[in-house]
Amino acid sequence: YVVPLPVFKDAKGKTKVAAQSEIVALSDKSFLMLARDSGNGQGLKGEESVYRKIEIVDLSAATDIANGPFDAADKPVAPKGVLDPSVTPAKLTSFIDINDTGQLGRFGLHNGAPNDRNNLSEKWEAMSLAPVLDPKLPDDYFLFVANDNDFLTQDGFQVGAPYKAEDGADVDTTFLVYQVTLPGLSGNSLAAN
Repeated sequence: YVVPLPVFKDAKGKTKVAAQSEIVALSDKSFLMLARDSGNGQGLKGEESVYRKIEIVDLSAATDIANGPFDAADKPVAPKGVLDPSVTPAKLTSFIDINDTGQLGRFGLHNGAPNDRNNLSEKWEAMSLAPVLDPKLPDDYFLFVANDNDFLTQDGFQVGAPYKAEDGADVDTTFLVYQVTLPGLSGNSLAAN
């Protein structure tokens, strides 16, 4: 399948592609995808992230390109960045905007200046789902989203020796937890995926 990565305008107005950091299967035809910009967040010179979102990817109408003509080295699926017209890509639907100022503010967090401990860090790269286990909310799940702090600390110990990150950075490992409703997804099918 071809999954188009989201595009966005950076702070300078340039069109960029949001890197895919993590996926979590919901079924054999859908998954969650965490996509984000890079170089922005706590511990870095770029304070404010422009794009950090969780998308729902739907493969149900997408073309399965496995074991077909696009397996050949001389038949690219997107020559010069243009998708072959015989291929229908997966559909993306925005689900959660991690940079949502109102939601972050409820927990004392923010995106951008001041570049302090409450500014989200750059690399959000982990997701997992767990059922809420409330019989009144059978379609509700906790979505855990976590960052990779790249060992940016002032009190580190690695390979038998203490170290401090350059530029005085001290980035905590952080988890964000969302309660989400995913109709039709059962805890049993989630465990199988």
